[in-house]
Amino acid sequence: MKRNFTNENLEEFLRQNADSLKMQPSDKVWKGISSQLNRRRRRFGFLIGVGLLVTTATGYLVTVSTENNNHKNLQAQISPKTTPSKVALSSASLPKKNELEILPASPIVHGKNQLSTLPSFLNFHAMPVKSGNEVSNSSVTYANKGGDFVPTTIDSYDESNSPQSATFTFGDKPLEYPFTIESVLNSYHSKTINKNFGLQLYFTPTISYRRLNDNTINEVVTHKPGFGFEIGMDAKYRIARNLKLRAGLQFNMTRYEIKTYNAASQLATIRLNNRFGIDSFNTVTNYNNFTGYKSNWLQNSFFQVSAPVGLELNLSDNDKMQFGVASTIQPTYILGDRVFLISSDYKNYAEVPRLIRRWNVNTSFETFVAYSTGKLKWQVGPQVRYQLLSSYVKKYPVKENLFDFGLKVGVSLNHH
Repeated sequence: MKRNFTNENLEEFLRQNADSLKMQPSDKVWKGISSQLNRRRRRFGFLIGVGLLVTTATGYLVTVSTENNNHKNLQAQISPKTTPSKVALSSASLPKKNELEILPASPIVHGKNQLSTLPSFLNFHAMPVKSGNEVSNSSVTYANKGGDFVPTTIDSYDESNSPQSATFTFGDKPLEYPFTIESVLNSYHSKTINKNFGLQLYFTPTISYRRLNDNTINEVVTHKPGFGFEIGMDAKYRIARNLKLRAGLQFNMTRYEIKTYNAASQLATIRLNNRFGIDSFNTVTNYNNFTGYKSNWLQNSFFQVSAPVGLELNLSDNDKMQFGVASTIQPTYILGDRVFLISSDYKNYAEVPRLIRRWNVNTSFETFVAYSTGKLKWQVGPQVRYQLLSSYVKKYPVKENLFDFGLKVGVSLNHH
């Protein structure tokens, strides 16, 4: 007797019979599961947003409180300056006559127009002496009367002409006497630095997700957020006391995950809307939305470049710390992607790159706390970014909008 069954026929026969024995859950069960998952996702997103805002406000209040306490402690430790006493010069401490004769004299200016000569080792000014609320400034010289040298006050400066109140210029900056290294360095600023202009580098770890326009699709698909990031640079220009214009360049990686099943190769049908009615095409895929031999998570990812332009408003401002808000609009271009689209019957997922929209527009909103540490200024706060147009071209009936929650960390040079 001739055998008509091979091993391949036997496996196909068993697979067909096994498929007929599978139990499919009812629509009511699927809807219940989908509704429960959606409620959890919405609750999760809400808690993240509230948590980020509370964290920002708490950090701001704690930093302000710490700074105020440190300022009070510093004031308590400062003691009043002691008042120098007048110094009397005795004749025993003075040089002898023959010593004065061999030393060269140097000129010294007293007041505005008076000029006297002193030996070089006696050419000095007496320090100002405080007495109550009055300040006396005296210059001391010596006169030769009968061989004895007695200190004689030749004039007194009023406070406006005192060396301590004299002003000089360094470049285009005024300096005050006495000079110190710090006063000279702090008085000099390069004319090329514009205090109204600044650059900021920033990095934002994000949680990315999507919103679908069709409730039916939300009920038959399972998707969850994925981790992404944002990195970029902003140029800021002050246009008012508490308002800055910002513009820059940034890169975003946005992704989310879709649950599916690995299955045998099958055809996925995708219908498109156009001016002449409905058009459709088929593509081969190995991913089934409902059944298969192994569960899997597909990652939809977008790598974008954008040019954000917007405004930054400081709501409170002091020397070291600021609290504010900012918003931008971002023309965006998709540099690369790996996206799986659902078929028209919701049974399959397939890659169709030509249905991805390359140009898009995003918006962002953020709150932040900015803190100065020496030459650097740090800016930290939560940010929300939303995609205004669908990820897909207009003729694909499914509409998808991406959004990101992130914690933005920026650093810039601090202009004094």
